[in-house]
Amino acid sequence: MVLLLKWAVEQPNSYCLLVSPIFAQSKKTFRDLARAAGINNPLVASCNSADLIMTFKNGSTIRMVSAETDQNLRGLTLTHLVIDEAAYIKESLWTEVLKPAFMIRGKKALFVSTPRGKNWFAKIFDWGQDQTFPDWASYRITTAENPYINPEDIEQAQRTLPRNTFLAEYCGVFLDSAGSVFNGYGKVCTLETFPAPKKEGEKYYAGLDLALANDYTVLTVFDSKGNMVDYHRENKTSWEEIIDAVGEKIKHWNCECLVELNSIGSVVYEILRKKHGSKITSIHTGTNKNDLIEKLKHTIAEGKIHFPVESMWPELHIELSIFTYKMLPSGKLSYSAPGGYHDDIVMSIAFANKQLSDKANKPLVAFPTMR
Repeated sequence: MVLLLKWAVEQPNSYCLLVSPIFAQSKKTFRDLARAAGINNPLVASCNSADLIMTFKNGSTIRMVSAETDQNLRGLTLTHLVIDEAAYIKESLWTEVLKPAFMIRGKKALFVSTPRGKNWFAKIFDWGQDQTFPDWASYRITTAENPYINPEDIEQAQRTLPRNTFLAEYCGVFLDSAGSVFNGYGKVCTLETFPAPKKEGEKYYAGLDLALANDYTVLTVFDSKGNMVDYHRENKTSWEEIIDAVGEKIKHWNCECLVELNSIGSVVYEILRKKHGSKITSIHTGTNKNDLIEKLKHTIAEGKIHFPVESMWPELHIELSIFTYKMLPSGKLSYSAPGGYHDDIVMSIAFANKQLSDKANKPLVAFPTMR
């Protein structure tokens, strides 16, 4: 925020953009900025908390946006850019949208993030350490260098967290798996044809995770060999439209679908059950989530399930890589995405994987016949 203000105030007619992975982060940052230098500031011309835009009397603009959609970012001409938590944002957003907007008047771009494995953020960090890339510079700042952090908290984290999680989150180290529950998931991300064509005689299985609040409704479909063949992901759409869209997918693949029962789930389940009969079954996740995640974890580790490569569905890879756990006071594990992030795709896959484990992979039993 200090850098954004410095650029905007000191360089007239600047257009400074901050991009965060999700809207909630952008909104919080803008509110903090507005409190620090809002409309009563003699340098500020306007402060729009709905659109997250602050303009200055010298012609400069500070704007904050979410990386969840790139449609509202095309056509901009930027002078300064900050991408926050860059490792959790698609590389294509930078290369295809923001970089072209930055090329004409761009003066400074700052990429800030905790590492998330060795993805594109690790690549540009390496550029900053390489003298053959003079336009790039990179720096690693550890939690221990923060004078406001209690050293005892760091020591406790080092004792209690998995080693890879501590190295990534507290030391800024790039690791292949970081702290993900699904270590090594990249080995099963090999499908380059997605969505896949339907095969006659093949059986298909699906899982449906239903949205709550700002979450997504996600349907994932797999064949009997564990290959993901299709998906549907939607939010902020009426339940009628979601039911119709999901129903079309279920009808197309003629798949058996496991539906989550939450506050809205029972209604959706009943509607889908009426339309598609016994192919629709239900599950309560409240008491089964840990079992579902453990089962999916083992399925991935054993290579019995396969996902599309990252370019085919980047959001899938983000959710698999950040999905984590925490130790409860009771000593039990709690699985979820980090605060502010989504795990709807992961849960949909977990439901479909249960279908695969219970039905597609169920061994045949041969009975002897009387002679």
